[in-house]
Amino acid sequence: MRYNNYHKHTHYSNIITPDCIVKPVDYAKRAIELGHTSICTTEHGYAGNIFEYYDVAKEYNLKFVFGIEYYYVDDRFAKDKSNSHLMILARNQHGMKQMQKIMSEANKTGYYYKPRIDKELLFQLNPNDVLVTSTCVISYINKHDSYEDNFVKPLHDYFGDNFYLELHDNTHPMQVEYNKKILELHNKYSIPFIHATDSHYIYPEQDKDRTEFLNGKNIYYPEEEGFILDYPSSEDIFKRYEQQGVFTREQVESALKNTLIIDEFEDIKLNKEIKMPSIYPDKTHEEKMGILKEIIKDEWEKDKQAIAAERHKEYLEAIKFELNIIEETKMEDYFLLNYPIIKKGKEYGGVLTRTGRGSAPSYYLNKLLGFTEVDRLDAPITLYPTRFMSVSRILETKSLPDIDFNTADPYPFIKATKEVLGEDNCYWMTAYGTMQESEAFRNYCRAKNIPMKEFNEVGKDLDVYRDHPNWKDIIEESKKFIDVIDSVSPHPCANLLLSQPISEEIGIIKVGDEFCALIDSTTSDYWKYLKNDYLTVTVWKIIADGFKSINKPIPDVRTLSRLVDGDKDVWNLYKNGLTATLNQTGTDSGTPQVVQYKPKSIRELSGWVSAIRPAFASMKHYFLNRLPFSYGIPEFDTILKESDNFILYQENIMAALVYTGFPEDETYGLLKAIAKKKPGIIEPIHDRFINGFVKKTGSEENALKVWKILEDSVGYGFNSSHAYSVALDSIYGAYLKAKYPLDYFSVVLNIYEGNTKITAKIMQELSYFNIKVLPIRFGKSKAQYSPDYNSNNIYKGLASIKFLNAKVSDELLEISKKHFESFLDLLVDITENSSINSKQMKILIRLDFFEQFGKSLKLYNSYLKFEERYSKKHVEKTKEKRLIEIKEYIEELPNEDISVQDKILFEKEVLGYGQTAFPKVPKAFAMVVDIDTKYAPRLTLYRMDRGVEISLKVERKHFFDIYGDQLLHKGDIIKVLKIVKKPKKMKVDNKWVDSDVMEDILTAWEMSKKYENNSCIIN
Repeated sequence: MRYNNYHKHTHYSNIITPDCIVKPVDYAKRAIELGHTSICTTEHGYAGNIFEYYDVAKEYNLKFVFGIEYYYVDDRFAKDKSNSHLMILARNQHGMKQMQKIMSEANKTGYYYKPRIDKELLFQLNPNDVLVTSTCVISYINKHDSYEDNFVKPLHDYFGDNFYLELHDNTHPMQVEYNKKILELHNKYSIPFIHATDSHYIYPEQDKDRTEFLNGKNIYYPEEEGFILDYPSSEDIFKRYEQQGVFTREQVESALKNTLIIDEFEDIKLNKEIKMPSIYPDKTHEEKMGILKEIIKDEWEKDKQAIAAERHKEYLEAIKFELNIIEETKMEDYFLLNYPIIKKGKEYGGVLTRTGRGSAPSYYLNKLLGFTEVDRLDAPITLYPTRFMSVSRILETKSLPDIDFNTADPYPFIKATKEVLGEDNCYWMTAYGTMQESEAFRNYCRAKNIPMKEFNEVGKDLDVYRDHPNWKDIIEESKKFIDVIDSVSPHPCANLLLSQPISEEIGIIKVGDEFCALIDSTTSDYWKYLKNDYLTVTVWKIIADGFKSINKPIPDVRTLSRLVDGDKDVWNLYKNGLTATLNQTGTDSGTPQVVQYKPKSIRELSGWVSAIRPAFASMKHYFLNRLPFSYGIPEFDTILKESDNFILYQENIMAALVYTGFPEDETYGLLKAIAKKKPGIIEPIHDRFINGFVKKTGSEENALKVWKILEDSVGYGFNSSHAYSVALDSIYGAYLKAKYPLDYFSVVLNIYEGNTKITAKIMQELSYFNIKVLPIRFGKSKAQYSPDYNSNNIYKGLASIKFLNAKVSDELLEISKKHFESFLDLLVDITENSSINSKQMKILIRLDFFEQFGKSLKLYNSYLKFEERYSKKHVEKTKEKRLIEIKEYIEELPNEDISVQDKILFEKEVLGYGQTAFPKVPKAFAMVVDIDTKYAPRLTLYRMDRGVEISLKVERKHFFDIYGDQLLHKGDIIKVLKIVKKPKKMKVDNKWVDSDVMEDILTAWEMSKKYENNSCIIN
């Protein structure tokens, strides 16, 4: 007997409560297997990814049914965690929108651990547009004594024939007792039955997989123990009901038959047409183009003031060309919408990057409209506007323009978007987190109670253990958890924009402190929804705060280009590797490569950005070492001249295609066709290229060579406008660092105050600029790093130190205004008049914050005694007596410092770097402050004479003894005897080969005890 399985759950329910590992397609396959005809979206608290469900339904020729198992309480505003379940299905499109709306409201105003609806929201639904069931054993009926008067009767009265009592076939005693209640209600009120399975997996044996998934997360649902939550055949259902002994065969058949009412539901339609919001919905295409042209005209009048008059004609032709693309594709709404959004966002204090991301900077109109400061016609490398937008691509693929707006802070632009489009017309998109192989493995190991100390190292590099006899089966079995959704977060940058209310059309869920549209970025692209990416870019917060600190406006790209042209101060930063916090070049891998290349212009730095990608590895040796290179084909070398004869960019390939006669509009689409090499498509392109090249050069041999080069390189060509923007973002920071180092370093130290690794990198560069960060001191230090222009120093901020904060800093600064005869008097005042806790005090003492009162070891022991004997809660008489005792103890303490090892290692732990230097120590002596053994052992050594860190690799034979034990540990003081330079290894074509980058290798050293005693260092 056929039935419709409307009550089921997939891994999409996991974002509300961890529950399942099956996916929508698993239900579709089972439905086909059983001869069923529908698939329902039902998940806990929401409807999951309805777009995926819709596609699955169409693929398997199943009816798409919209359903939600809501959480229900009497009053959604009350702190009530009872959270009964309530099943609702949409009978039509109107029903779906109404259900989305109350689901959204449950997240906005009814969220208390779960999104909850109540009668107020429930009765907003049109009873003719939905079907409601009493749902499972977590129903209001089973959780409240007043279920008849408060639930059954009101719902039956309101929804009438569209309210059903839900039966389940589980044989568990809890289900049996619940079914008896359902039977009584049926007999009393004549409410019809409807059968449900409450499926959480497909087959009974998959209960084990679900249990392991939950056990790995340390989750156990005792109320489900003994329940079968599969997707059974009707034969199994009849057997289970018979075993229950509650309902007659006739009643069960009626309940199964009633699920077929779903067949009568109106078909819900979703479409993949472009859904472009418009702020001019009542105007025609021609009228809107007229508005856009007026805006462009006004902005051109402003911009042309900075452009030589003899080039105006060239720019006007570019404007005309790009406007024609917009007009032919009818995409004017995109630009008319974003123009006021970006303008208002800037008025609200928002900082948009002067550059951009992706291909958007290659469109001059985007500059005029304020979306970028990049002028493609003035760029040192070719930027094709059709790389951003072309008639063929928009019309053939029905794709939308896509500008990624890089910001220092996205919220001013989100505020502007909501103001322009509507409060309910812009939300963050949802990002589903899925288990990757390593976490799937770890989850399975936890489920099997394998100790973490055994599986942790294995999980770091599964490839090494795939054939290991102890681990290969475990790794294989754990794959069942790969790609299972196990988390959700707001998308890091994507916002959905829609003319219709998103709370009804898509639905809203609460994720942390944000409300998110129930659609992810990939799905929105596929279903043609408009997303605006407002990406937070730290380098632009640095740039914005840096120029604010020097009280100057951020220069536009044209001005910046003039400022840095030939400026040795700026370009020497790259030459000398002083790139900490500079975009792209400041990474561990980027710095040595930029030092090797030593760019001297923005054009060269753009090329470097493209060249360091893994796909360019086989050519990188020539590029970074500036070795002569040519393909030996003069015409092709001419095309590649601006990229030093290398194919660095996709635009290089596009230029070659244009050279042979292809219209620029077609070239970006051709790149993908060439890459895929699909028979029937690639041959005409090949022939057309060869004919065009021969026509220009007369050489078929060279034509065939160039075609082969293009085929081989099409996979690694980079977007030139993106490379150019990345380079400019780096140059903005480099200009500030080179010309205003004190302000720059104060800004970056504050921005990265909680990141000890980056802070340590910054500290290593300060000596080049003759800047010192003064240690924290009582009476001088504030919360933030602050520059002192008179001394060219930076005062360290207390809030940058682990476990300290601005409040502690403010309280200590206020206390320091008083006079104290002794450290004990200060301790009393801090205890009585501040919120500073024991941990914070110990950190401050060990960092010599109170050095004016004595040396650190004495102060530390003094505080331990004080903490032990004195309390704010003591009566005054007790306090007086104990203070005398503490004072006598302190007077007997020797005035000594904490040991060298403890001091430096503690500084490294809480500051990220050592700050104490010992100038009298010979430069060969260093302390081991960090060890990384993930690959070849790498030491971080602290040079005691200068107080700076150096990183050295150590060959394994010099690091481990014959038993495999480490020879060096944190805190060891060594004398460095020999360091050699060797080529750094790099992976090319899955093989490790020597690179051109040299690295330092420690090959000889000896242990030292000489400088462990403080007196040896100081005296």
